[in-house]
Amino acid sequence: MIKGDSAEYKLLAKWANQLSNLDFTVSVEIGVRQGYGTQVIMENLPEPNFHIGIDPYGDIKYKHVDDKEGTAPYWKDAKGQIMVDFDGSFKVPTYPNTMKQDFLEAFKKHENFILYQLEDIEYFNAFGNGVPIYYKGTKRIVNTYDFVFFDGPHTTEAVMNEAMFFANRSRIGTRFVFDDHDTYRMDLIAHALTFYGFKTIESGETKICLERQT
Repeated sequence: MIKGDSAEYKLLAKWANQLSNLDFTVSVEIGVRQGYGTQVIMENLPEPNFHIGIDPYGDIKYKHVDDKEGTAPYWKDAKGQIMVDFDGSFKVPTYPNTMKQDFLEAFKKHENFILYQLEDIEYFNAFGNGVPIYYKGTKRIVNTYDFVFFDGPHTTEAVMNEAMFFANRSRIGTRFVFDDHDTYRMDLIAHALTFYGFKTIESGETKICLERQT
């Protein structure tokens, strides 16, 4: 069973479902973890859709929010409050490889899902000139993304770098969804994205959706 560790998945589903129909849709997600966001996106985007997951797993240490170095016993939000999962338990920042294997086993029927066990910067370095996708006897080098879900490190610097990478590889109609946007300077990121033609179309308490309109 694929689990989720966030909130407002109905909004994520709606924003993916509203994406204009394309002959070939490519989405990407930074921070796959247990995989529920992946499932929601793939089940709601127009078909055929290819979804790329980027997550190093391996329980590596990283700076999660702006005021913390490395991992902590529990995740905390921008106000310093311990974050909880849907079952009421404290969120523990663990990403073991066993979590990856459990997710892949549950997701094995989704043939158009691609997982890169990499950090975001490693993906950018490897595929800055395009990522190969193989489909129906053809190979495509894709360097334009239609839907991006940002749910990796929640520091302003990391999310800004991610947003700039994909903004330079977007099209009119591309949608960006940011998770836990109250834990970093979303105002700065949204402002920077206006120079690429992005505008906020809807915001929830934890998720926000921007669309490139020009």
